[in-house]
Amino acid sequence: MESDVNDVEFEAFVQAMRSWLRREAYHICGDWHEADDLVQVALCTVYQRWDRLDRRAELGAYVRRVVLRRYLSERRRLRWRYEVPTLLAADAVSSPGSHTAVDDREMLLPALRRLGPRQRAVVTLRFLCDLSVEQTARALGCASGTITSQTVRALDALRRDLRF
Repeated sequence: MESDVNDVEFEAFVQAMRSWLRREAYHICGDWHEADDLVQVALCTVYQRWDRLDRRAELGAYVRRVVLRRYLSERRRLRWRYEVPTLLAADAVSSPGSHTAVDDREMLLPALRRLGPRQRAVVTLRFLCDLSVEQTARALGCASGTITSQTVRALDALRRDLRF
């Protein structure tokens, strides 16, 4: 009987969180298919621990942390890089202010993908998810100083890459 109640709670949790979590995973990895895989693994992990999870109000942060850690561990384990095709020519130059929001996104997403996984996670959490330095440090399980230094390095890399 207890298992049935837990399954109903878990199904309600998945229904409420899946879309949000998928967007979060996409912001982290930059690929919808990989984001789906990350979400699936994260939800399986949460389901396995569902009976032991007490603080239901904090499950969103917990499942985001599971996605982040899974993404980072996959990147560490695989140690491979792949070419990401873009719609922009390498020598395309345009005047500042002439981009539309779509053009900006087409330039920014490939630049984010070229960052290391840790820096991409920091930039995503800090600027796309609007988390504070402390919240980002908790999500990634590291010190606030690490977040600050990773943010500076990532923004420098993005500026160089995008020539700002």
